[in-house]
Amino acid sequence: MLKPKFLSTKSSCLDKLLNGGLALEELTLIYGEASTGKTTLILQTAVEAAKNSLKTLYIDVDCSFTPQRFIQIAGLNANEISSIIFVFSPKTFFEQTQIIENLESYISKSVVLIVVDSITTLYRLESSTLEERFALNRALNRQLAYLAELAKKHSLAVLLTSQVHSLLNYADIEPIAKRTLFHWCGTIIKLRNLKGNFKEAIVERLNFKETFNLKCKLKLAKEGLINAV
Repeated sequence: MLKPKFLSTKSSCLDKLLNGGLALEELTLIYGEASTGKTTLILQTAVEAAKNSLKTLYIDVDCSFTPQRFIQIAGLNANEISSIIFVFSPKTFFEQTQIIENLESYISKSVVLIVVDSITTLYRLESSTLEERFALNRALNRQLAYLAELAKKHSLAVLLTSQVHSLLNYADIEPIAKRTLFHWCGTIIKLRNLKGNFKEAIVERLNFKETFNLKCKLKLAKEGLINAV
C-alpha cells in the first residue's frame, strides 16, 4: 500500500501551516491546557487516515477515546473506521513502556499513525524519589527513542500529546518533560483557548526548524476542530 507524504488533520488551515499535513517519519507533539481540543485533533487525524484504509495504533493513556466522541467525528463511517483503529489502555507507566516497546509486532504496511494521548500522564503520576525520577526520565527518553525509530523504519507519523504546567510567572504554560519531548519531536503544535468555542493552533516548530507566527483560528464543533469562519 502506497502511503501519503502527509496525513491530513481534517483542518485545511492547519494542514496549510504544516505544508500539507502531519509529516511521516517524525514525532509531532500537541500540547495545551485542558479543553483546547488536543484529543479531538488526534481523533480526527486518525479518522481521516482510516477513510483512506490506513490504520492507527492508538495508546489511550488518558481514557479520552470515548465512543460518543468518536462517532461524532467519524459520522456515517464510524462502524467501518472503528475496525482499523486499534486502542491500547495502559494503567501504569511500566505498562505504557511495555506497549510502546512491543508496537512493532502490530505494524503492517497499512499502519500509518501511532498515537500516545498523553505520553506524560502516567509519568507524572509516578510517586518517586530523586533516584526513581532519574529512572523515569530514562524510561521516557527510551520510549521516545523507540517511537522515533519506528517512525523512520516504517514511514509512520507519531502523534503525541502532553500534560502541561504553568511557568513561574503563571503567564504561560509548557509541556511536562519539555526538554525530553522537544529533543525528539520534529513538529510542535500548541493549542490555546480563545473566547467561546474558538481555539488557536500555533505551530512552534516544523520539521525540526523553529517557526515564527504560524497560527490559525479553529472552532471546536460537534464534528471536530474545524476552520473558524
